[in-house]
Amino acid sequence: MLLHWSIATLILVDFAFALSFSRFNPGDAWYFRAAYRLHMSVGMPLLALSALCIVWRLSHTYPALPRGMHAVTRVLAKLAHTLLYLFMVAVPLSGWAILSLRSTPAGIFGKLSWPNIAYLAHLTREQRERLNDLLLPIHSALSYIGISLVGLHVAASLYHHFWRGDDVLKRMLPRINLRIPFRWRSR
Repeated sequence: MLLHWSIATLILVDFAFALSFSRFNPGDAWYFRAAYRLHMSVGMPLLALSALCIVWRLSHTYPALPRGMHAVTRVLAKLAHTLLYLFMVAVPLSGWAILSLRSTPAGIFGKLSWPNIAYLAHLTREQRERLNDLLLPIHSALSYIGISLVGLHVAASLYHHFWRGDDVLKRMLPRINLRIPFRWRSR
């Protein structure tokens, strides 16, 4: 659950940074100057957490889908989850490849650097420019497709909660224990 919510938060924050530097001009009030660096700083840990999440997913069983779900809905749910996992890895990987092609180390919050992909960094300048021009629109398109999948995922969980009345959403929300360890005694 912690991985799920950490990754979800990083995806939304990273997408917001990307929108900031891709949709606004540096002179605009909404332009966030540090967005590019922060986009990289969030993207690389997102890749690591996503890989960890996939390893966790492959080694653990998850609760079964609700009994009353139709077979088609079950297939669509599994397909959506598979596509979300692909998105969680493909977008940061393609971003890492783009940075490697530019010979730009991916700085992580200014102190650490994620290493470049050596093979890509050592291509000729012309090869790197052509590959960069190919990968950048793919990275952007995958990002928009992925954020659409996130929206669909949220909509599906709300559908399950409010329309179907099952526990799909509840089992992904953190359980907060509101036990108060100390009570005032009234006299």
